[in-house]
Parts: sequence; C-alpha cells; structure tokens
Amino acid sequence: MLNIYPKNQPFHVLSRAVDEKRIFEDKSDCYRFIFQLYAANIGKPAFNLQRKDMIKVAQAILQGEKIPPKFIIEEHPPLVDFLDFALVITHFHFYLVPNFENCIPTFIKKLNIGFAKYFNLKNNRKGALFGARYQSIPVKTDFQSSAVSRYISVINPLDIYQPGWRKKGLKNWKKAFNFLEDYQFSSFPDRIGKRKSKILAPEETLKRFCLETDSRGEGKNRYKQFVRDFLKQKALFQKFFLE
Repeated sequence: MLNIYPKNQPFHVLSRAVDEKRIFEDKSDCYRFIFQLYAANIGKPAFNLQRKDMIKVAQAILQGEKIPPKFIIEEHPPLVDFLDFALVITHFHFYLVPNFENCIPTFIKKLNIGFAKYFNLKNNRKGALFGARYQSIPVKTDFQSSAVSRYISVINPLDIYQPGWRKKGLKNWKKAFNFLEDYQFSSFPDRIGKRKSKILAPEETLKRFCLETDSRGEGKNRYKQFVRDFLKQKALFQKFFLE
C-alpha cells in the first residue's frame, strides 16, 4: 500500500454532504455527529443506545467530562489527533494528525457511514449522505498551519453567523466574536481556552503543531487578538459598500 497518509503529517480534511444537503442544521444532529466522531476514533458506539443519551454524552465530550465506558466500545488508540474542527451546515472541516500510517481513510469511512445510518433512519431516506470522495491536503509549513486553523475555526463558522459575509463584510465584529465563542460545534472555544473538549489532541501535540498554543496562555491571548483584529477588518470592509 502506498503511504499516502504518513504518520505525524497534519492534514486538512473536508467532506461535503451530497447535493449540499443541510445535515448540520439541527443541534441534535450536530451532537450525534460529535458522538460518532469521538467513538469512531477509538472504536465504535455501544449497542442499543438512546438518542437522548448520545446527546448527553456528546455534550460531555465537548465539555471535557469523563465518558462512562458503557457508551463506547474502545477497540484501539485514537486513529487521529484533532488540531481543529468545525461543522458547517452542509459539510465538515478537520485539521488532524494521523497516529498510524494511512489511517485517515479508515477513520473517515467509519465516521461517515455511522452518521449516515443515523441520519437516513431519522429522515426516512436512503443512499449515500456524503460525497464519494472527501478532500485532503497535507499541511507542511507553519504558515499553512496557522491559515488552515483560522480557516476552519473562524472563517467557516462565520458562514453560519452571517451568510454572505465574505463578500459583504461583517455587520458587527463584537457579535461575530461572541458567536464564535459560543458555537459549540467547532474548536474555537477550545483554542481560546474557554473550553477543553475531549476531541482535541493532547496538549503536547497541540504545542507541537499549533503556533498559538502554550502552557502559559500567551498563545491563546495572541490568537484572540488576531481574531478580533481580523473581525474588525472584515467589519470595516462592509462600510465601503452600499446594500
């Protein structure tokens, strides 16, 4: 087998729903995906779980709480380490590092098939939910790393807050920042230190691959300031155009 996905090589991964289907519009679906993501990375969901239980477990995962073993069957160490993630209505973005050679296809297949089974059953539909092939790009430089991280955890969630902002600019940068802080289905709350979810990689891995991470919190403060400056710039951009 060709070593397409070498161990310890970060990748930006994107997978879209077929026909731009709005699969992450309902919070319960987002929580289910978070649960599936966590379970697929270390094994599989336990049998006969109730939907409400999965939502509670997903909320616990995002808040960094201990997960009772009865909910997940652990089969192996984490296939990947997450540096950033975001669910954005019709698709998802991951910035991740494989812990084993060529394990990304295995992980994405487990995740997409597991979530598709749930989504199709809930909505009485059949067929594939995600496109036949996900996209993946290796991240090889510090510049790429910072750009990908911000693209995933800042730029994409803003499409939910204010659709069309990329062309028209932001209406209110402070409200945009507050939205990013409170949006649970991305890594932004983790990256600024407001949350410490169980999805993101261990601290030593984050320090290795993410420039904004350090134990004293200085990197998180720099990251916050960068985002504020970015949002201000995009809000100023809006003033130059008439509706």
